[in-house]
Amino acid sequence: MYDYFCVYNDRFVDAFQRLDVDQSGVMATDDFVGVLQNLYSKLPDAGDFKRILSPHVQQGCVNYREFLSGRKFINKKYLIAAFDDKKGKKNGGKVGGAGVRGSTKVIMPICTQDEGPRVADGGPPAVYLEKNVHVTDLARFSRDRRPRHPIQDDSGWYLSAAGRSRVHFRGLVRAGDVNSLSAAFGITREHQSQSAVRRLSPTIVSRDRAHPDLVDRFYKTPLMAACSSGDLRLVKLLVSGG
Repeated sequence: MYDYFCVYNDRFVDAFQRLDVDQSGVMATDDFVGVLQNLYSKLPDAGDFKRILSPHVQQGCVNYREFLSGRKFINKKYLIAAFDDKKGKKNGGKVGGAGVRGSTKVIMPICTQDEGPRVADGGPPAVYLEKNVHVTDLARFSRDRRPRHPIQDDSGWYLSAAGRSRVHFRGLVRAGDVNSLSAAFGITREHQSQSAVRRLSPTIVSRDRAHPDLVDRFYKTPLMAACSSGDLRLVKLLVSGG
C-alpha cells in the first residue's frame, strides 16, 4: 500500500484537495476512507486498516499528507525518504559535514553464503586456488634482465620450490594471473584452440582440478569476476576452459 502511495502520490493529493475546501491538509475520516477505496481497491482487511488508520485520526479528521507519508505505519528505514540524497542535510551546524563514524546501517541484508568446507588435503575452501609461483634465480635474471628464451632459465633445477600458497580466485583475477588460473582449471593451449567445440559438449573436470563454475560467498564465478574487471584476455581464457 505504501509503495502504491509513493507512485501515485500526486493523484491521491489531488483527490483529497478537491474535498479539502479550506486546504488545511485535514478532512473528515469518512471522506478520507471513501477516496482511498475509490483510488486503491486493495486496502488491507478491516481490522488491519483500522489499526493503521487510528494513529492519524484526531477529532474525527485525518491529516491525509501525513498518512500518505507512511511515517506512522512504516519503519523509518524503509521509508522512501531514507533513500534520499543526504548531501544537503546539516550535520553539527555545517552543511555537508562528515557523518558520525560507524552509524551507517545496511537497509536490506546482502545475500551471502558460506564459502564451503576445507578441501580433502586440509587446505582452505575450493575458492582459494593454488598460486603458480615461478622459481627463478634473481642473481641471474630479474625483471630488467630476462632470459632470451624460457628454457634458458634453469633455476628450477637447483633452487628449492617455493611453499604452496592459496589465493582467492578474485585475487588471481585482479592480478591477471593467467598461469595460476590455467593450472587451477586445467586449461591448456589445446583447450583454448578448441573452445568452440568445448562449448557444445559438457564440461569434464578431473578430481585434482577446480571446477570452473565454483562460486564465492557472493555467488560470483571466476568468469563473472573477470567480466567485472574488464579483462578480455581472462574472459576468453575462462570461456575456453568450460
